[in-house]
Amino acid sequence: MNYLDREASVLYFKLSQIYFHGERLSWDHYKDRMLALKNMCESTDPIYERANRILLVEEWTNEDFWPPEHDDNECTSSVSTTDDPAYKVDIQPGISRDEKGNFHFLSKRKGLNNWVFHQYDVDFHPSIPHGHYKGKNQPKLDSYLGWVYQGSKQIRRLSRDLIIDLWNDDEFRMFARVAIEWYMDEFPAYNWRVEYPLMLPKYKK
Repeated sequence: MNYLDREASVLYFKLSQIYFHGERLSWDHYKDRMLALKNMCESTDPIYERANRILLVEEWTNEDFWPPEHDDNECTSSVSTTDDPAYKVDIQPGISRDEKGNFHFLSKRKGLNNWVFHQYDVDFHPSIPHGHYKGKNQPKLDSYLGWVYQGSKQIRRLSRDLIIDLWNDDEFRMFARVAIEWYMDEFPAYNWRVEYPLMLPKYKK
């Protein structure tokens, strides 16, 4: 079974704390992230224990259903998308820059390779960063929980393995850090509870 590597689990945990303390996540949504994180970590990962401790204290026992590994079908044609030309960009896998100078991330992994992440996106829903299906306005992907949204409605969920692959990707981790750093600079009124919220512990092998 695939799991998050240690550096990915720490980044996921820290960014979730930032969003919660910045009042961009409800307490229930934060607990949902901890449940998803626990299910993506090996039991020997210290982050597994930290997430599990939060869930035990809060008696959060909601089931966290993930689709089977082979259920990685793309959004069906019944899902409407926006044909705004501003979202029609030719993105190559990895981190790239479009003709307007905006940075994007596109995974090489099948099942993720239609989700374009915009680095400097003022929209925080459903997560920072989040994916846009084929670069269009809708639907959008929560990069932490795997839920796909059409507007405010959850319409499907990507598999656990796809979200693990996303966070285990070094390029995506770097991209995600820059995205949240930019968001912090752009919206300095957020009430961060730590002086350096993105200063993570050094990764030790």
